[in-house]
Amino acid sequence: MYQKIISNINELSQFKLICKKKLELINIWKSCNSKEAEEIWLYLHNLLVEYTCPEKLIYNEENSTLLFKGENDRQFLLTCINFVSIYLLYLSNNERKKKSINLDENFRKLFYKLIEIQFMLSDKEIRISFGKCLLNICELKLVENDFSNYLKINVLLFLLWKSCSTEGKSTDISKLKKYKDFCKIIKWGISDKTTNSFYVLCSYSLSLPKFYENCDGKIFLSYVWSLNENIAYHLFNKFVHSTVVLPFDNINHYSKIIYSTWKNCSDDMKSVIETQLEHLVHFSLKCPIKIAARFRCVLNIFHTNKGDKSINKLIFKIYDPVIWRNLMSPNWKIRFNATCIFQLIFPVVDPCIKDINYLEEMDKAYNALIELSEDKNICVRQATAKCICYILNELWEIIHDDKRIILLNILINKLLKDKYSENVRSEVVLGLCEIAKNKMINKIFLKIFDRIKYLISDKSLNVRKNFVNLVLELNKNLNDNFSNEIDFNELMKRITKDYFTFNVQACIKKLSYMKQENNEKIKSKEIREFLKLSTNLITYTMWKCDIKEQAKKCINFLNEYPVLMICISKFSTNLKLIDRYKLSSVLFEITNVKLKEEDSCILLSENDKNILNDDNLKKKYIRYSSLLICVANLLKAKNEEEIELCSSEEIQDFLKKKFIEKYFLDSINTLIQPFYFKVLKYINLNHDNYLIIHKYSHNQLNSLHIMKNKYICKKCIIPLFYKWGLLRSYVIKNINFLNISIQSIFYQIKNSKDILTNSVNNKNDVLLGNDTINIQENISNDIEKNSIYITNIHKGELDDKNKNKKKYMNEENSNNENINASIEIEGLKNKINEKDSNEVEKIDINKINNENKGNISDTELNIYINNEIELNALLFLSLIVKKKKYHNMLFKCFPDIIYNFIYKFNYFLLYTFESISMNYFFLPPHFLSPYNEKQNITITQFIISDQKKIKEYMKLYISFFFLFNYICLQNKLSYEWDELIQNTLKTINLISSVKFKNEVEIMTRKITRKEYSDKEITDEKKMWKSYINAIIYFIIYYIDKIEYIIAMKKLSLEDLDFNDFIRNFFLFYKCYEIVNEDEKETKKIYFKIWNRICSFLMFILNFDYFEKKTYFKLMIINTFFTFTYEFTPKKQIEKILRKCLIVIKEKDTFQKYLENFKNNNDTVNYMEESQIKNIQNVLDNILLKKDKPKK
Repeated sequence: MYQKIISNINELSQFKLICKKKLELINIWKSCNSKEAEEIWLYLHNLLVEYTCPEKLIYNEENSTLLFKGENDRQFLLTCINFVSIYLLYLSNNERKKKSINLDENFRKLFYKLIEIQFMLSDKEIRISFGKCLLNICELKLVENDFSNYLKINVLLFLLWKSCSTEGKSTDISKLKKYKDFCKIIKWGISDKTTNSFYVLCSYSLSLPKFYENCDGKIFLSYVWSLNENIAYHLFNKFVHSTVVLPFDNINHYSKIIYSTWKNCSDDMKSVIETQLEHLVHFSLKCPIKIAARFRCVLNIFHTNKGDKSINKLIFKIYDPVIWRNLMSPNWKIRFNATCIFQLIFPVVDPCIKDINYLEEMDKAYNALIELSEDKNICVRQATAKCICYILNELWEIIHDDKRIILLNILINKLLKDKYSENVRSEVVLGLCEIAKNKMINKIFLKIFDRIKYLISDKSLNVRKNFVNLVLELNKNLNDNFSNEIDFNELMKRITKDYFTFNVQACIKKLSYMKQENNEKIKSKEIREFLKLSTNLITYTMWKCDIKEQAKKCINFLNEYPVLMICISKFSTNLKLIDRYKLSSVLFEITNVKLKEEDSCILLSENDKNILNDDNLKKKYIRYSSLLICVANLLKAKNEEEIELCSSEEIQDFLKKKFIEKYFLDSINTLIQPFYFKVLKYINLNHDNYLIIHKYSHNQLNSLHIMKNKYICKKCIIPLFYKWGLLRSYVIKNINFLNISIQSIFYQIKNSKDILTNSVNNKNDVLLGNDTINIQENISNDIEKNSIYITNIHKGELDDKNKNKKKYMNEENSNNENINASIEIEGLKNKINEKDSNEVEKIDINKINNENKGNISDTELNIYINNEIELNALLFLSLIVKKKKYHNMLFKCFPDIIYNFIYKFNYFLLYTFESISMNYFFLPPHFLSPYNEKQNITITQFIISDQKKIKEYMKLYISFFFLFNYICLQNKLSYEWDELIQNTLKTINLISSVKFKNEVEIMTRKITRKEYSDKEITDEKKMWKSYINAIIYFIIYYIDKIEYIIAMKKLSLEDLDFNDFIRNFFLFYKCYEIVNEDEKETKKIYFKIWNRICSFLMFILNFDYFEKKTYFKLMIINTFFTFTYEFTPKKQIEKILRKCLIVIKEKDTFQKYLENFKNNNDTVNYMEESQIKNIQNVLDNILLKKDKPKK
């Protein structure tokens, strides 16, 4: 029978077939004698050598892998392993009764060869397959010999490898724990393949979170570590290296491993582990502060268990005398590290010494604390403050009364009065907070509170915040009397001031290109926390009464401190949501009743701010508006739990009864309206409860062009519609109109020669051709993907030019009283409640496309865009784009439309500035002098010339450009930006290259008002004034775009000349000054330009690229001085020059330039004497102040 095996294993296919017939193969093994078996193993060994010779393997240097060249050779090895596995199965079933199994020599040879091959190969399948063999053979009762020991070591190697591989699971780690006793067989200290591999795999497993985080993994590592000095050395090296780079939260696992190793190791290994612990102590003292903290965290498990006698001995052994030397080190960082450790191991006394000596050693520790409290370094004093508080809290019972008093005096009289560091004072108060939580010792505050209550008015925000927290803890753990001992007047002043600071911080632009040097950063999170704790302290007893009494207290508080009451309503968290709703309803009812009283009802009937000139009415306005703000704040949910609670039926019914629509309707178009609508924003009821307000708000959103309701739309109506799920339909409508508007601009560019600036029907309307426009090869085609059309069009929004074509718009022209009739809103409203909003958007876009494409696709159809509706769309989208929470509605749903607008408006600006710079800018000569001959000069007609339109188009374009560019970069969206950025460079060069005819005359022209009585010339001047005004506004807002592009660092700035750019900008102003008769209006434009150039100048001076270009910077400052007129306030000039002195690094060069200002002919030649004198006075004042410290 055995001949059948020998004859079949030659052929791979036959070999696989025989392995599949397991029962038949097992029966063959049963019939074979020992000699026949030996012959099979010998024959198979020879075949294996043949199949695995070096010629049949290939090594990849790049990946460091060794694999088979041919698949047949690999399959033979896998089949061979399977064959051996079946034999082991036969042994386990038939040799159970034997006490021990002695495998024949040829089998051992074959197995040695298999171990060698699988060890060399980089084939996971082979390793895992052979690993199962290893685990099976270890289950047999083998005779103890070298072979069985070798197998056990390889079992460990396999399990370690599998645990460390990507496929390794916790089950493999549990098997390691099971076979951990096999580690005793390893020949430590002998450099062979298996031992070295074991070292490497153990060290590697120490860096794997899935291994050291697992409980069995910790047990295995600590067991191996404790076996021998050699493996302990390898693991310790890896341990130290990994501790430096490990996530801080994972260090705790390392701490448990080394603690378990020390606790469970033999006496022989104890000294080795303790030596390694001494090394860790050295690292925790000598390393940089952040790294030392990591090693301190590793040792922390010993510090927290220091009640154990053996651990107390260990702590003394590894820390004494090294801790005392390092506490007195000349290096403050080492003293700091030592102080942090000293806090945890105090008092570092030998546990074996007698009582008398023990007390002497304790004195040594107390003296060290006293010396550290007087340390010159702030960080060391801060660590000392924390150390003393910790010692008092943890060791109060064993500290003598005298020592307690000394330590408390150090805290109160020294560290709390540290003038040089708020961190030291803050650390003390934090420590006192922890002591206040300790019920065993917190009664000490009854004696010391009078000595520390002044901290409520400390200059440091952190100190005040922590002190308020301390008082709240004392109120909670002792009694309420501590609140009464505080100077509440001082606290209320501080809260009010910090609340204003918080609001100012919230208003600061998040995006700033300027470097924030020499400006202290306000920490809004800390302010918020302080306000929350402080308001909780003030209201600690305020809410301990019924609702009516609470409302009474709120009203009284609001009459005296309105800002403080608003702050309390916003930040206080010690009143439950249901109680807040009840309180807010009572306050709301009181407000409604009071506003209807005879002497206050005017606030609900007038919208004229002049009535606030009456002091009594002004007081009432402040009182009731503040009261409504408080109501809104009380209604606002402060966390997710409260948001869920708001939707409950009980609260919904309560709100419907208390906050009915009538109250809000009465406030419409009155002074008090914004505050009522603020309340409305936080009531969790939908628009079905407020139908008239919904209709009113709808009309307001469609009349933004009036510019009087912008604030109420921004602050109240848009957030309200967003909450109701109705905002999306308005975004669809307005983004579509923007798409049509940009199309109209391109139509006019194409037809610029014969464009009609005024239509017959409406002087304010601009002709639009609805055909698809292609101006240049660079201009993108119309967007088909997202080009949507409005289903319900405003009356007057699209006026049919051709009467024969009105049939296309019959549906649109009906029922136009309700703007954007309710079909669109109601349809979207229902879908939004049922489906994902993004999905709904796509459905509606496609629906609108399909329904309207046939009606508006006629290329011959000419329609008019109403300027009011166009401005309304711009204003609406400008409000939407300012809030991050609305961005998904724009940029996710309409990326193509937005990019289309950015792309086309970019080219429109290029076209506009090209038209300006095409020829000389020639101001009519008779404007410069009445003696010059009159000349008729044709003015380029701008497509957009209205000041409001320029402002809104530019603001929206720059917002879209900045935000959408950022989103594209973040999400790797494929849109072309390089071309648009290069157009910015071209535009800057176009503005810089404008040539002014009679430039010297324009610069030196002295203005005398009312020179002309000729009506024709006056009308001509008005026309030129409008033209130049448009240019100025285009440039003013375009500077924002320039700053952003420069900040992106995507422009080559080598060829840019900002000096000419600024010069030409001011020359346009000079031209405006000449043509404008209104002096007040001229100065207004001048200061607008001057202030914008000031901020642009600071941007350039701050930017890294211009850092070393001193000559370039001085040229720009030259130009700036040339156009800084005598009526410019000196304070403003001084402010900008002081900023220049801070920013410009070449101080000496700049100072010499300022000192020689009068002698600079390039600057002074074009300036008037009064202008020079004004600037020189400012310079003298700056230079004089600068020289004073030197004297």
